[in-house]
Amino acid sequence: MSDSSENRSRQDEIKAPDSASRATFNPFDPNGPCRVYVRGLPHWRQRGATYFVTFRQDDSIPLKVLAEWLDIRQRWYRAHNLDAKLKESDSDRFNLLYSQIPEGIRRAFERRQARMLHEELDRSHGSCVLKHGLPQKIVLDSSAHFHGTRLWLGDAVIMPNHVHALLTPIGDYELEEILGSIKKWSSRLIGEWLAPQSPEVQPCGPDHPKPRFWQYESYDRIVRDREELTIFRRYIANNPEAAKARTGDYRYSAAPWLDAFAQRPP
Repeated sequence: MSDSSENRSRQDEIKAPDSASRATFNPFDPNGPCRVYVRGLPHWRQRGATYFVTFRQDDSIPLKVLAEWLDIRQRWYRAHNLDAKLKESDSDRFNLLYSQIPEGIRRAFERRQARMLHEELDRSHGSCVLKHGLPQKIVLDSSAHFHGTRLWLGDAVIMPNHVHALLTPIGDYELEEILGSIKKWSSRLIGEWLAPQSPEVQPCGPDHPKPRFWQYESYDRIVRDREELTIFRRYIANNPEAAKARTGDYRYSAAPWLDAFAQRPP
């Protein structure tokens, strides 16, 4: 059983709450305090900043590709005198050593990782549960639930196996906390939808002690300036065409409040 009858092309606007006039784009402040830490991917944190985020289904990258990425990452660590095991035993020490690598070298490494991730996601591996209409709606509703209270949600696109969005945490809310809530709530509702579906619709691994719909770690990048905001808005709007996604297999939403800071893609 599937909801193919619902699977139509959708374009939405993020509904603005009464407080939407307070929404603002906050670019990266090179002179402001910034925290950097590394899990599988590097993450930069700055209070109140606007982020481009990508989160994906757990089965969206083949195990062979993940193994290749791990090998590339570990070889880069060794080349820069970093012990990957230190991330587990003393993450603060590892993050400090990572931050001491010249910025240009770090940025090149981070760009390479981001490019590999997004190119592979656009190949639509795995079960692609998010190509179905109701899971798309669940993810969009979950992302917009705290719009105006915990975050300002910008443009977003739900692709067949991943999600891209622009968002700004409000106040003391952390990006990890916000994404964790979105993933937890949406995975529960999608799980209820999946329960009666046929086997070909079900997620296809990898195995975990507990069922997992979303991959644990998300990709994120602080948006540097208005020019980069324009680039990310364009990337989100054009991702379905670039990935050759079929009509109805994705859901795109634009955020009118961002129009004051960067031109909306046509």
